[in-house]
Amino acid sequence: MIFASPMLAWAAIGAAFIPIILHLLLRRPRITPWGSNYLLQIAFAKIQRRRRFEKWLLLALRILAISLVGLAAAGPFSKSWNTEGQLKERWIIIDDGATSAEITTGGLNVLEELKSEIVQSIQGQKIGDRFALVLSSIPARILLEPTSSLELVAQAISRVAVKEVPSDIPAALELAFPNQENKANVRQVEVWSGFRRGAANLEQPLPSVLKNSSDQVTLITTKPRQSQPINQTFLKCFATRSAGELEEKNKHVVKAKVGREGFLEQATNQVLFQNTKNEIVATSDVRWNTNSTESEFEVKVQLAGGEQQGIQATLQEDAQPLDNKIFVTLDSTDNPKVTILGRKSLEQGVENLPASSWIMRAIESTGMGVQETDAETISIRPPTLSDTIILTRPDLVDQAGWSWLQNYAKNGGTLIITPATESTQQNWAADVERLLQVPIRSQIEIKTGEYRLSKKQPRGGPLSLLGPELDVLCEPIHIQKYLPLETTDAAAQSALLFENGNPMVCWAKPKNGNGIIVVVGVSPVLSWSDLPVKPLMVPFFQELIRGGRLLASEQQEIQTGSIVSLGSMAAGGVFIPPPQSGAATIELDQNGQSQSRVLVPGLWTLQTKSNRTQTFAVNLSPTAASIQPITNAALQSWFGTIKAIQFQDEEQTNKTPTAWSVTDPSVSGTIFLIALLCALFESILSRRGSPRHTAQLTKVGA
Repeated sequence: MIFASPMLAWAAIGAAFIPIILHLLLRRPRITPWGSNYLLQIAFAKIQRRRRFEKWLLLALRILAISLVGLAAAGPFSKSWNTEGQLKERWIIIDDGATSAEITTGGLNVLEELKSEIVQSIQGQKIGDRFALVLSSIPARILLEPTSSLELVAQAISRVAVKEVPSDIPAALELAFPNQENKANVRQVEVWSGFRRGAANLEQPLPSVLKNSSDQVTLITTKPRQSQPINQTFLKCFATRSAGELEEKNKHVVKAKVGREGFLEQATNQVLFQNTKNEIVATSDVRWNTNSTESEFEVKVQLAGGEQQGIQATLQEDAQPLDNKIFVTLDSTDNPKVTILGRKSLEQGVENLPASSWIMRAIESTGMGVQETDAETISIRPPTLSDTIILTRPDLVDQAGWSWLQNYAKNGGTLIITPATESTQQNWAADVERLLQVPIRSQIEIKTGEYRLSKKQPRGGPLSLLGPELDVLCEPIHIQKYLPLETTDAAAQSALLFENGNPMVCWAKPKNGNGIIVVVGVSPVLSWSDLPVKPLMVPFFQELIRGGRLLASEQQEIQTGSIVSLGSMAAGGVFIPPPQSGAATIELDQNGQSQSRVLVPGLWTLQTKSNRTQTFAVNLSPTAASIQPITNAALQSWFGTIKAIQFQDEEQTNKTPTAWSVTDPSVSGTIFLIALLCALFESILSRRGSPRHTAQLTKVGA
């Protein structure tokens, strides 16, 4: 028996000596024999032996009563120092997430080595010991409920394989720790993992709810692997130019970013780019300088025209094979189709040309298909086949037209809006945030004066491809009128700024949508600015179309282990896995969301209710596959917020009481009850041995 307060237990044992001392010091005086009590002594001798037994029993009861009360207050534990021979219930958490695919020096992956060690650890266990298996890959789940069949456990372990998803050890611990109904059950929870950076997110604390049942748990883990093998990882891969923007038809410029860790030496590695038919469409070399950890490169990829396609980029295999590939989708439409929503004018003078005419002149030379339609007819004859819509007369659009434009942008279209040239009151601007569901707000009053553009422009957004050239092109621009714009949250950004820092161009994706909406604060006519006759005019609208289309076709990042959420465009559709992947088709609800998770990387296909299809790239997060080592101390600190851990190699040699003992209030109550019974019996025996009162003796004599 061990105690929460050992000093109090020793004090109780010391207090038990008090009755013994009193018994020795307070002995009855010797009786002097005399003639009259001779006959009494003869009678007393008959009961002397019985009285002696009662005195020793009283002494024992007094010692027990005092010592047991003290021991109960000392907080006894329900386990003993030696747990050998006791049956166990072991909950074994197996990390089958992406980091367990790491190849070790023996040629096996980490998971295979862990499985072998687990099987060895359960061999020779006592008959009746129970085992449960929990898998930590997303979603964490119980593989095997507690059982005493070693054969069944071994078979279940042999079927475990690495999943290309992140690990979720916190969720696995919640499954393995006893719940409120089973809180009285004592468990040994074991976490078997290589504990690389991708397996344990040390920045995210473990759920505090685990602490509520940690007293009933012994927590044992494997030690983190400390080696740092050479490994390369795809960090990013995306298209920087779409088809039709290059001189070579149906080619895309794809930019890739690769990171590496381990021994940093000068080296060259090859990257292969394959289409959906596994045909190599491009190759590139990654050249590493000594001590460099990241490398970027561009490659031209040839694809068939006329439809959306995807590619897979692959690095040569290394210590972590799962982060050597990445999937990318590319739009193969030859040229974007542009519709300008304005109102045709008969004015021929340069000073009176409408905005739609200036914009058409700017983009016609690129070979893009462009047409002009009256903005007032959009709700009657919507330009459904357009990739980009430029709205120069928003004052003519009715409520039905705004609803159509909102859905157009949500479903992947690019919408560019400029102020109405002739209107001094831009009434549409007050409701643009509500009408289009974008975090962009505007005033209805036009500001007039002399304004210049900033000498340092943002590098993100649809104009990002202009790079430093944008600063030079903005310098000679003079503006006399503009519509004040502002962004209402971080989802909207500025693409062009005035000298005072106010935005001239804002852009954002609509809520729950995949397209892009660009609001320009200056109408491209000479009465507003000299932009139409400056060198910026042509690249400005060309890049708004190209960059906007690129951002609109840029899909949200879908990672394995996540829930699919594609917005209203995917409402009621299905998400179809890559062929021969073995994954199941995922159904989407009316919000375009799934109930199940995507568990396989690759090129997935969205099929909408209208039978339109779109390809999406699903990739394993580089962070989830990271095999960077973590220290023992860092792991102990992470687990320490809920329970101190014990490492596997210390478990056999360091069986301390705190590792195998669990406090139990019922033990204290039982000991206290025994002490109370001892005190009760002592009181009864003391009463029997006490002399009668004088009154009682007088009554008897009479």
